Amino acid sequence: MLGIRGFPAKTAILLAFGACSTPPKVTPASDYREAWQTARASFARANSLLHEGLLGLSASDLKALVDAEDRLGKETLEELRAITEEGAGLAEAAIALRPEGVEGHLYLALNLAIQGLARSRAASLIGGLPGRIQASYRKALAIDPTYAAGGAYRLKGKFLASAPWPIRDYAAAGEALARANEIAPVRQNFLFLGDLRYREGRLAEAVAMWQRACATSVHPATADIDAAVLELARRRVVAAARSEE
Repeated sequence: MLGIRGFPAKTAILLAFGACSTPPKVTPASDYREAWQTARASFARANSLLHEGLLGLSASDLKALVDAEDRLGKETLEELRAITEEGAGLAEAAIALRPEGVEGHLYLALNLAIQGLARSRAASLIGGLPGRIQASYRKALAIDPTYAAGGAYRLKGKFLASAPWPIRDYAAAGEALARANEIAPVRQNFLFLGDLRYREGRLAEAVAMWQRACATSVHPATADIDAAVLELARRRVVAAARSEE
C-alpha cells in the first residue's frame, strides 16, 4: 500500500481487535489535526508491517511475488486489522470535525484498504468495505487530488487493479496511476503499474515499469517504505529475467 512519513512521535496508536462490519467506537479526538494525524500514524504503522510481511515471504516465481498479499500469515493479518480498525475510527472522527478536510477522507480510505486486505473477501464484501474505500478516496480526490503526492490516485489505482470482480477495472486503474505520476513520480506508482501490466498479460511493459521503480529517486511522501518498495521491485525484475531463461 502507500507510505506516509512525518507523523508526531507523541501520537499514541491504540489497538482494538474486532471483526464488526461497522467502524469501532473510539474516543473522538479533541481537534481535527490530532484526529487525522493519529489516523495517519495508524496507517503508517500498518503499512510498515504490511511491507515487512511481504519482504519476509520467500518466492522466486513472478506470479507469487505479484500476488504476495494473498499469502500473508494469519498473525500479521490480525494485527493489520486491529491497527486499521482503530485508524479508520480516528479518521471518521476527523471527518466529523471537518468534513471538508482532505486528510480525514484520505486516511480513512487508506486504513480501510489495508483493513480490507486483512479480512477475507467475503467478509469485506458483506461489511461493505469496497464501497466505503471508493467513497473515501473519491471524496479526497474531489477536495485535493494533489495531497500526499497524489495519494488518493495511487490508492485508487492499486485498489482497482487488485480488487475482485466485478469491482476490478484495469483501465481505470491505469488512468489513476498515470494521474498520480503526473502529480509526482513516486517509486510506488511504477511498482503498482508494473503489477497492473503483469496482470494484463503485458510482461515486457511490466518489467519496464519495475525497472523504472528501481531507478526512481526517493520521494518524501513515501520515504518510510521506500527501501521495501525498491526491494520488491528488484525481486520482480530478477524473477522476470529468470523466467525468460
